Amino acid sequence: MEEEIKNWNPKGGRPKKSDKERRDKPVLIKFTEDERNQLYKESEDLGWKQPLVYFRNKLLSKTNSTNYNPQSLFKALNKLNPELNKVGNNINQIARYVNYLDKNNMVDQKFITEYNTCFKEMIEVQKEYTLAIKAYLRSVSKK
Repeated sequence: MEEEIKNWNPKGGRPKKSDKERRDKPVLIKFTEDERNQLYKESEDLGWKQPLVYFRNKLLSKTNSTNYNPQSLFKALNKLNPELNKVGNNINQIARYVNYLDKNNMVDQKFITEYNTCFKEMIEVQKEYTLAIKAYLRSVSKK
């Protein structure tokens, strides 16, 4: 497949789109007021800031599945990452303290066993979280 070489612009900015990439062919579709409001509400509920992009995706998708905006997922993940880091730091501090107590015979073995059980559960939750995100991203990329 031969790609068109885009000219470098010394002023910067986005390169010009080719004729195939340019969306300049309008289509007029008429809706009732209720249908129009329903479409706009649906796009807003799914996190689309540009309803027309949502409409285009909905019309051109090969399946009748809902087109979620991945931006909302990425925002949620960005909020979760610092929280997960805090949890990891807390676990490391607890592990360090428990190891200190264990070396000095200052802790009962049942607490160490309970800690290991909780840690394994946290690792399982983390794996499920990662698998769910990967599955979502795969389903979005196939559309």
